[in-house]
Order: sequence, then structure tokens, then C-alpha cells
Amino acid sequence: MEKNPREGWLTAAFEQSRKKFQQLSPEIISKVTLLPYDQGTNSFSVESFGHKIQIEYPEGQMFLKESPEKPISIYWELILLNYLSHAAEIPLQNEWVSYRELPHGNLYYRNIMMGALEPLGRFFTECDKALVPIILTKLGFTLLDTKADVAARGEFVPRIPVLIQFWEGEEGIPSTCQILLDRTTSDQMHIEDTGALCRLIKALILEQYAIEKK
Repeated sequence: MEKNPREGWLTAAFEQSRKKFQQLSPEIISKVTLLPYDQGTNSFSVESFGHKIQIEYPEGQMFLKESPEKPISIYWELILLNYLSHAAEIPLQNEWVSYRELPHGNLYYRNIMMGALEPLGRFFTECDKALVPIILTKLGFTLLDTKADVAARGEFVPRIPVLIQFWEGEEGIPSTCQILLDRTTSDQMHIEDTGALCRLIKALILEQYAIEKK
């Protein structure tokens, strides 16, 4: 298969991930990931944050079903491809934890704060808050009634749910955002991929907000 120029410096990571992906049968991948496999098109499908994505087997190429011409975030592609070859058949514990509570999460937590949580906190300070439930719903999240000002549950994939919470700031205290994950997330993806997942959520929220503001 020809190299994809979009992958750039991530080419080696994609090649390694595709190799692992291709070593597994589609039946095993489907069973472990809970993603349906279509033998007619030789592809898996997943609804990830409100977007339907098709993943071709064994090439590992992906596209958005609703907009095949629109490229998917390169990081979204990589962590999804990594998941397909790394997932474990482990049930959810239904116990929400922060990134820093995952194994080795504390080592990278500052990067997640700077790359995802703090920007989302600033976003909540400055945004039109009436639009936040709308954009989360369009990203496939289900709104929840919690102590947070806005809370919603979404899915990267069926085995990796996400809980996002926003709190409005008070005088002298900035608005904050928290992204929580099921405790089993560390069994399903590498901690660095989990960090990329948090940054992807931030990017999708900011992108959808810009669309709604037009």
C-alpha cells in the first residue's frame, strides 16, 4: 500500500499499527472491539462522537460515512487504528476516573491540563453557554443531570465511554472542565493514546462550536 502523505512524521506509527491490525482476523477484531464487520465491503463501522466512520480491512483506511471527502483528524485515525489491534474483551467497570488516576496518567497529566482541560475551561468561560448542550448532543453525547453546570456522556468506541463536565467559574475562580474515563480504559488503549483522545475531544468541541456560531 502506498504511503499516505498526510501521515507525515506519524508514518512509522501507522505502519506498526496497521501491521498489528492485519495480523488479526476481522472476526476476532469485531468480537473484541464490539464493532460490526461487513463482509460485503470488508470494513468495520463505528459511531465515534456523533460521526459514523468506516474502517477498511485489511488496509486500515478510514473515512466519514456522511462526508467521505472530508479528511478525519490524523490523530483520530491513529488512536482508532491502535484500538482495533489493542482492544481487550473486558467489561466496563462503570467507575469514572480522571486521566491522572489511570496507570502512568500522573506522568502526562500536566500535558493534558495544558492541551485539553485548561483550554476547555477557558472555552466555557467565553462561550455562549446555551450552545454547549447543543454541540455536545451533535457530537453524540447524552446530557446528564449532575452537580456540574453541564455534564454529558459520549463514546469514542463502545468500550471507551467518556464523561465530560463543565463548571462555571466564580469571582476569582476560572471555569473548569473535567474529562472522566472508565477505569478499564487503560486496558483498552495506551496512556499516550488516551491523552490524544482528550485533545481530540477538545478539538471536536471547538470545531462544532465554531460551526454552530456561524
